[in-house]
Amino acid sequence: MKRLVASCARPIARRLRAIGEAPGRPRAPDSRVGHFAGSGPDLHSHSKPSGRFGSRPARAGARCSADLVTGEWHASLMGMRRQPLFDEIDRTDPTPANHQESSYEFMNRIAGEYWEHPRMLMQQWLDHVQRDGDYIDLRQRFRSRDDEQFRSAFLELYIHEILLRAGYTVTIHPMMSDTTSRPDFLAERDDKRLYVEAIVPGTNPAAKAAAQRRAVLFDTVNQLGDPNFMLWLDHLVEGSDPPAATRLRTELRRWLSHVDPDAPWDLQSAPALHWQHNGWSATFKAIPKKPEARGRHVDSRAIGVYGHTGVTWIDDAPAIRKALTRKHHEYGDLDAPFIIAVGTYIQDTDRWHSTNAMYGASAIELNEHPDGEITTRAFRRRDGYFGGPPHWQHPQVSGVLLVNQLMPYHVHRAEVTLWRHPKSAHALPDDLGLPCLTLALDGDRVTDLPPSMAASDFFGLPEQWPPGEAWPDHQ
Repeated sequence: MKRLVASCARPIARRLRAIGEAPGRPRAPDSRVGHFAGSGPDLHSHSKPSGRFGSRPARAGARCSADLVTGEWHASLMGMRRQPLFDEIDRTDPTPANHQESSYEFMNRIAGEYWEHPRMLMQQWLDHVQRDGDYIDLRQRFRSRDDEQFRSAFLELYIHEILLRAGYTVTIHPMMSDTTSRPDFLAERDDKRLYVEAIVPGTNPAAKAAAQRRAVLFDTVNQLGDPNFMLWLDHLVEGSDPPAATRLRTELRRWLSHVDPDAPWDLQSAPALHWQHNGWSATFKAIPKKPEARGRHVDSRAIGVYGHTGVTWIDDAPAIRKALTRKHHEYGDLDAPFIIAVGTYIQDTDRWHSTNAMYGASAIELNEHPDGEITTRAFRRRDGYFGGPPHWQHPQVSGVLLVNQLMPYHVHRAEVTLWRHPKSAHALPDDLGLPCLTLALDGDRVTDLPPSMAASDFFGLPEQWPPGEAWPDHQ
């Protein structure tokens, strides 16, 4: 009998980014190209922040106060003045983030009623942290210029908050008897305990440096200010030194001054500028603005489409597994269930990447029998983080909580999934009370159990939150 095994692969994806789709940084929508997908729910209300989003489900044993911080920031738990997370300043700059601006810098300076809500929510959640040392540590990490520190701190603050709202008493960095290492959280409720460790996968220093060089080029070109054209970045080869971005912007202005915005246009034959300098090369295509938009918003970003990344296979499962391997042996065999929470920023609405990372990749086995008949069998490979029967891997990890696309301005829209270990040393309780979809492996089939309430209800937020318009000047 002949046998052939093939993995079930996803189609190739072309990464074509329109304005404002860089992960973690809010960009303004543009009616000619696309809308920022991460700006939260439909925006229509202009009401001021109210105590509604400070409320929480009533659960016994929760340690935090639900009072909304209004007026002067304060820390009511400790009875003393703490330094606020955000500066107490008058904010007048309503422009979207640029590529070199960190998440904290953007959140600290962006003006508008819409943005007051996530700032207040973050301060309120931070005030629920009891110990001053933990408060100071989180505040310093938030205020760094490092987005990885910001995202890591916010994931920890999010985990702390959902545990409190689920009725747990939470200890940050509890002492352990057999190791000097400390997990992020010990959560206790109804005589039951569980430990939680939070991690956000980072990038290596070389990749971060390359991203900073690209940011310089993008931000400089985006200040082009042409009244008639936007740009399609079609090709980019990066050099090892900082780009001569100002020189490039000058050449783009000179080139666009000789292009007719009323000429017939299509992408394939669009006017293009090919630029090379000191190891860098780039190709930009001119996109004429609609006649009614010409001369308006000349300070808007010039690059309308980031189409330079080409066609590539996208598989985020290895990155998820790599992040987990950094933590699963750090504390040994704990005496209670242990969850690793991983913050991700991937496109995984169908959970294809996550399922492969946790329970193994889908595959199909084709068998050709002596009589020529061909039969197929679908199964899961044993390459998932939890392994497979009978040799399950990492039994000390009771479950993995994946928190995808978590940002302060749409906390209730994060994609949160809990992946249970099929045979852990310490099984998780049936009802953790967390705002997540719970997944488990039944044979080769993945089952899912929805949360008991919507995330917006869990956090006491209206569905359309934050209220107001994120970019009122770009509508």
